Parts: sequence; C-alpha cells; structure tokens
Amino acid sequence: MMKTRHKGKILGIGSCIGIIAPATACADFDYTPGIELLHQWGYKTKISKTLKTNEGYLAGSDKLRASELNKFFADDEVDAILCFGGGYGCTRILDLLDYDLIRKHPKLLIGFSDVTALHTAIGQNSRLVTIHGPMLKTLSRKPTQYTISSFCRGLRMSVPLGAFPLPKKHDLESFYPGRAFGKLIGGNLSVITSLCGTPYELKGENSILFLEDIGEDAYAIDRMLRQLWQNGLLKDIKGLIFGNFSHCQPNKQEPYEFTVKEVLEQYANLAKVPTIYNFPAGHERTNAFLPLGVNATINITDDNINFFISEAHCKLR
Repeated sequence: MMKTRHKGKILGIGSCIGIIAPATACADFDYTPGIELLHQWGYKTKISKTLKTNEGYLAGSDKLRASELNKFFADDEVDAILCFGGGYGCTRILDLLDYDLIRKHPKLLIGFSDVTALHTAIGQNSRLVTIHGPMLKTLSRKPTQYTISSFCRGLRMSVPLGAFPLPKKHDLESFYPGRAFGKLIGGNLSVITSLCGTPYELKGENSILFLEDIGEDAYAIDRMLRQLWQNGLLKDIKGLIFGNFSHCQPNKQEPYEFTVKEVLEQYANLAKVPTIYNFPAGHERTNAFLPLGVNATINITDDNINFFISEAHCKLR
C-alpha cells in the first residue's frame, strides 16, 4: 500500500513566505526586487538570518543553515518556504535535518538547482511534496510572464494542475513514444548523480524522472546518465522529461562529438520509456512551477505530446 504523501497548504492573501539560503551565500546580491514582487502579490515574508550570513562560500555554517530550515518548518507563522538560490551546500546539511519534524509540519518548499538535494532527501525521508520552481534570486532577475503566472497559479491551487500549461509558441519534442504514469521526481542531474551511493540516493521505481542542468559538456552529461543507468535509476523509471540544459555544449554537430541533444536521446532509447524533451524548467528565465512527489502522466503519440499532472500538490488551508 502506498504511504501517505504530506502536502503543504495553498497560499492566500496575507500568507507568509519564509525565505532561506540553504546553500551558497547571498554575498552582495540585491534581492529586494524579488521581495517586492512577493509583497505585490499579497504575501508577507520572513527572512532567515542565512541571507545575511556567510562562512566561506556558504550562507553560514552547516549547523546554522540546517537549524534555520528546521525552524522555518516548525514556525506556524510561515506558510511556505522559498529558497534564495542554489550554488552549493544543500548536501552538507542533509544529515542535520529533522525529517520527522518536517513531516509533521508540511509546507511547500520551493527551489531548484542545488535545492534538488533537499527535494530528494525530504521527499523520500519525510514523504513531502515539494516544488521545483523559481527562487528569490531568479524572481529578482526579471522573470518571464510565464514564470510569474506559473508560480502564482501553483501557490494558490488546491486541485491538480491538469494538462500542464506551456509558454506561448513553446513546442515540446519527444525522443521515445508511449504512455507513462507515475510519481514525478528529479531535478538537477549533477546533484542527483552526487547523491548516488549515499543514504539520500534518489529512488525511481514506477516514477517519471525530470532532469535539467547547466554548464555541462555532452561527455559529462553522458557520464552522469551512464551512472544513473548503472545504479539502476534509469532502469526503474516509467518515463523521462528533459528540461533546460542551459549553456551545455555542443549544441551543434562537430567532428568527433555528440551534441547534448544526441546524448539525451541515446539514454531515452536505452531506457525505452516515453520521453519529453525541451520542457520549460531549469536554469532559464522561463522556469515552470513543477510539483515533485505527485502523480503525473506522459502520453506521446505520432500527433501529440501531452504531460498531465493528476494529483494536487497542496491542500486547502
């Protein structure tokens, strides 16, 4: 029998969003535009001390960052938790998180990139539905209208997202046809690979795996996907979704090279599961609000590519 998945509450006018930096230090970054956006949308904010702290390249010590995240989950005034940014550092605090506390105080945890480590560990150890989506740093950098509308819609919906909305004139591509149903998991490829062989390794049985990355060459993407094949993750999944692979080279044919797209297609064909390519999520200004831990469906035919989320990611207040 499937265990219960815990879900945070929808946000309304006056809801409080806690802002935390679980990884890289904020340094001198001006995040006030993102805070102003949240306030314009009717939300209150509570700022973690990690946004004003650093220890080397980290937003404070491991103990501080873990303690702040635990505290924000326990804080009844905080209705959702938005990460400032990624970079590096989330894997350093996984052993320090109170997964029982988090399970008992479910809230939307929103972020991407290095935050994938939190999505994975909390998703598996606390059975919490989390959100792969824009962070305060990206909201401060003129996000596209699609990103804003997807983000705001997601925070306020207590029903399934249904047929996933796409940006205007954005066409999905497919590598492998068919129909797949399963729990949506995943995030940043580099982070997921780094968790292999640890207690927080991503498990993919009967799941749809979403992957994205930034700044990796085709051979490195090949190496990481091969690791996920050899450790069994790509053998367990029912479907694949490839998001943005930003600044990943080469993207044009060169002598003695595979393009990034060719490498991704090779692994779709190796896994033999329905695969969507060019999904609008990852390290771009256009970045969808994508719930992790909910049931979803891929349906790819000769004429259509459909992605459908059939389970609500949060509950009524």
